Amino acid sequence: MQSQSDKIFLKKLGLRIRAIRTEKKLSQLDVGVAMDNYAEQVGRIERGLLDVRLSTLNKIAKALDITLAELLDF
Repeated sequence: MQSQSDKIFLKKLGLRIRAIRTEKKLSQLDVGVAMDNYAEQVGRIERGLLDVRLSTLNKIAKALDITLAELLDF
């Protein structure tokens, strides 16, 4: 079971991913395809519903054409 602080972190992370994705005018499908995943999965990550692995975060950063450090700068 996730702690409250974990839930808050995942929600902030998801909001950060969504903000960057929309700023770059990419759809969830665009990001999903670039990271060899599904748009639905990207949506769940953006809503803070999934506790993602570091390797998945790295794929998301690459799909968004940013560094992992930039992705986590929130």
